[in-house]
Amino acid sequence: MDAGAGTGHYLADVLQAVDGGIGVAFDVSKHAVRRAARAHPRLGAFVADVWRPLPIRSGVADVVMDVFAPRNSAEFRRVLRPGGAVVVVTPAPAHLSPLVEDLGLLSVDEDKERRLARGMEGFTEVERRSITFDMELDRDGITEVVRMGPSAWHTDPAELAGRIAGYIARDTATPSGAPTKPRKVKTQAAFHLSIFETVSQARIIP
Repeated sequence: MDAGAGTGHYLADVLQAVDGGIGVAFDVSKHAVRRAARAHPRLGAFVADVWRPLPIRSGVADVVMDVFAPRNSAEFRRVLRPGGAVVVVTPAPAHLSPLVEDLGLLSVDEDKERRLARGMEGFTEVERRSITFDMELDRDGITEVVRMGPSAWHTDPAELAGRIAGYIARDTATPSGAPTKPRKVKTQAAFHLSIFETVSQARIIP
């Protein structure tokens, strides 16, 4: 199950790597859910709010994925099978640097990690990895990654699109007015991947 799945991109990749697995994705956006439903032949999708009771039977999910999305630990515990796990991906402070600074996007809250630990009541973090890599993004790529973050919910879409267009156009003009190749911007992906198990089954990590 993928909570706050957006277009289902991540769950589709997981299903592609797992023979015979069946996935279900949900999101509050009906437009994203329509795309998620077409993301993979073994993926179903529906519209739902993570903060409300989910229309899923108890004890049926092997894994709950939560990528840059809100978390409802009580519902996650309810839908998990015994021995199941929750995989949570959260942005690190350096995520999308320098785009965050240059575009005036919302940065990662310094208290985010403490809120994550408090919000996963009934679970224990049994594994954690920090992952970073560089990306080169054109205008469409920048737009997509910005839409995945909180700035998309707190900034007027037209204003955000204007910022991105201006940022891409910066330093691309030539004295002769000759056309230039579409500009690509280097930015960094930086995030934490945590695996949570219910307290009763959590392994002791040395």
